[in-house]
Amino acid sequence: MTADSFGIYTVEKPLEKGERLAFLDQAHYTMVKTNTFNGVCLPSIALWDSQTDQLSITKKFEYDEFVNRLS
Repeated sequence: MTADSFGIYTVEKPLEKGERLAFLDQAHYTMVKTNTFNGVCLPSIALWDSQTDQLSITKKFEYDEFVNRLS
């Protein structure tokens, strides 16, 4: 069996509904393994500010990105 692992983590108590769990600095992993098979969009790239809870989309891949990858 093959699998990737980026650490072993535990929490002191079970997570409650609505709580956040974040694995930071993982964009290098999630963006490398993407594809547009059957026109599935690439994931958007966003930045989350943990101090203000503000989420801002920095890049959203549209249909033209899919078409440009076909050549």
